[in-house]
Amino acid sequence: MKAQRGFSLLEVLVSMLVIMFGLLGIANMQMLAVSNTETGRYNSMAAMFASDMAARMQGNKAYWGAPANSITVSGTTVTNGPTSTSKNCASVTCSGSELAYYDLKNWGASLVGSVSGTVATQGLPGGNASIACNTTSSPTVCTLTINWTEKNIGLTTATVAASSPTGALATGTSSTHSHQTLVSIQQ
Repeated sequence: MKAQRGFSLLEVLVSMLVIMFGLLGIANMQMLAVSNTETGRYNSMAAMFASDMAARMQGNKAYWGAPANSITVSGTTVTNGPTSTSKNCASVTCSGSELAYYDLKNWGASLVGSVSGTVATQGLPGGNASIACNTTSSPTVCTLTINWTEKNIGLTTATVAASSPTGALATGTSSTHSHQTLVSIQQ
C-alpha cells in the first residue's frame, strides 16, 4: 500500500493536463471559426456592393457607355470621374453624368459605412474602389474592384515562435482583400 501512495493524485494531474490541451484546441478552433466567419461576411458584403454598383452602371447607359477611364472612389471622394454636382438625383431629374456622380458618391459612402439620420450602415473597413472601363470594345466592359483591409486573428506571429507562450495568442496581422467584378454595358 505504501508504494501506491500518491498514485491517484498523479492520475488526476495527468487527466487535467489532457483536458487542458483539449480545451485549448477547442479555443483555437473557435478563434479560427470567428476569423473565417468575419472574412466570409466581408466577402459577401463586397459582392453585394459590387452588384449594387453594376446595376447602377447598367441603368445609366448615358454615362457608362463611354465613361472616363480609371475612376477611383474613396468615401464620398470621386477622382477622375464625372463632374461633381450637388444635385440630389433621387428628387430631381439629372443628366447621365450627374446621376453617375451621385451614384458613385453615395456608393462610396456606403463602402466605408455611413450614418444617414439615425440609420447606420455597415461598410468595409478601409473600403475603397476603382472602376476601369474599356470604351473601345462594344459593349463597353468595366472592371470594378473593391478593396478593404481587415485584421485577422493569428495563432502565431512571424517574429515569435509557435512554441512561445506569447506567440500562441497573437492578434494577427492586417491584410488587404479585394473583390473584382466585370460589368458589361450594352448600348
